[in-house]
Amino acid sequence: MYSNNDRITYYQIINILVLTLIGVGVLTLPRELIGMAKTDGWLLLIIGGTISMGIAYIHGYIIKAFPRKKYFDILSLTLTKPIAYLFSVFFIIYLVGTNGFLLRILAEVIKVFLLPRTPIEVIFIGMLFVVAYSARLGIEPLGRITNILFPGLIVFVIAMFALTFANVDFTNLLPIFQTPPDQMLRGLNIVVFSFLGFELLLVFGAFLDKPQKAPRIGPIAVFLVLIVYLILNLSVLANFGVYNTERLIWPTLSVFETIEFPGAFIENVQIIIMSIWVYTIFMTIAPMYLASSILMGQVMGGREQNYFVLPLVPIVYFVALYSDSIADVYKDFGTFSDYTVYFIVLGMPIAILIGMMVRKMLKNKDNQST
Repeated sequence: MYSNNDRITYYQIINILVLTLIGVGVLTLPRELIGMAKTDGWLLLIIGGTISMGIAYIHGYIIKAFPRKKYFDILSLTLTKPIAYLFSVFFIIYLVGTNGFLLRILAEVIKVFLLPRTPIEVIFIGMLFVVAYSARLGIEPLGRITNILFPGLIVFVIAMFALTFANVDFTNLLPIFQTPPDQMLRGLNIVVFSFLGFELLLVFGAFLDKPQKAPRIGPIAVFLVLIVYLILNLSVLANFGVYNTERLIWPTLSVFETIEFPGAFIENVQIIIMSIWVYTIFMTIAPMYLASSILMGQVMGGREQNYFVLPLVPIVYFVALYSDSIADVYKDFGTFSDYTVYFIVLGMPIAILIGMMVRKMLKNKDNQST
């Protein structure tokens, strides 16, 4: 990491996490919510978002307890060094695998809407080298990019969603409170997955200029994304209804086709939305790629994380090629997440908290004996 590029502010990390959380899940979330809870999807979102905020608070608490400590060092102090190596490698596998699947979904969407004649491998390589270049520069330039573009991006997206409400049927939002509690509980699994990304705070926490504020960062980021998801679900459901939304592959992109500007001075709004979405998905892939290179540097004992950026390119590339079709991508991604997410998001932080408690008890015992 370059010596002047190793600190980010409180607001920069919130911006990074918000853009990371939105990611690819935003494309299919309305359809998944309707499949699980019909018109009660908004309620499922609120419950899942609240749970995610609680988990994100735990991640921030760990960073506050070990200010300016690298994640590998936190694991070593609380769980011993051998376990730190094991957990860090598992985290790297999770980040690299997730990046590969996200890259494949990005390429599939671009191929359908923007570049139908371009080989998907070319899209992979183009995006990967841009992401690798960003990762080599470190985390501080990434934070500065979000400071410049984040406010305008959020205002633009909200304005676009507002335009989708021009000719909607709000009766599509009814009835409510019809989903059985057991079905709602089964749906929480997918909803919590939609807020993934705040776990990067564990890796980026070492670069925070004010680590004492870390417990607030994750909950605030999740809350902001929850607002966006609620507006998105409301817009899609009000425009298409339950029946039509269930049959759309990417309902979020489809809803913007309903926008009509006065005088038709913009013929295809979807092109603009796609451009914004490509930037957003870049801001999901880039932080995860950077986090994986940082963790590799910590595991290998390297002083500079940028040495490990390029070796990750072919690994992510071949993960992106793994699935045969877009349906297989979502299926394989779901399976991969089932085997990794719970341990990364819950297992590791809980293990660290237990290690902190044991460490504190042993310290108190030593003080009493002396």
